[in-house]
Amino acid sequence: MESIIAGLGAAAGFAALHVANDYVLKGIGLGCLCPPLGAVAVLLFCLPGAPASQPKAVIGAHVIAGVIGYAVLQSGVAAYGEAIAVSLTIAAMSATKMVHPPAGAYAFLYVNKGMGLKGILAPGLVGAVILVATQQVFNATLLPLLSGGKKKKS
Repeated sequence: MESIIAGLGAAAGFAALHVANDYVLKGIGLGCLCPPLGAVAVLLFCLPGAPASQPKAVIGAHVIAGVIGYAVLQSGVAAYGEAIAVSLTIAAMSATKMVHPPAGAYAFLYVNKGMGLKGILAPGLVGAVILVATQQVFNATLLPLLSGGKKKKS
C-alpha cells in the first residue's frame, strides 16, 4: 500500500506542477518542469523522513544550485562548466547541511542549457517549492485517509 500512496503523492505533485506551468507560469515566460524534479518527487514521496527530503534541504539546495550555475556561466568557463557547477554545488550543500541530490542535477542542467538569470528561480526552485507544498498538503490531508490514519516515517 505504501508504494501506491507514494505514487499517488507523486501524481498529485506533478499535477500541481503541470497546472502551475500551463496556467500560471507560461504567461509570464517561466516554467516549472525539468528532469531533476522527477528525482525530487521520489525523495519527497518515497522517503519523506530522509534528510534530503526536508523542505530546508530541497528548497535551499535548489537556491544553491541556481546561484552556482549562474555564477559558473557568468565566469565564462566554457570547458567542464557542468562539472564545476556540480562540484561547487555539492561542496556548498555539504557546508550548509542542505544536501539534496537532485539539486546537483539541476546545477548540471543549468550550465548545460545556458540558463539565464531567471534560471535561479525557474524551473528548478519554483518546481521544488510546488512539490514540497504538494507533499505537505498531501501528507496532512490525503495521506491519513489513504493509510488509515498512519503517517509515513521514511
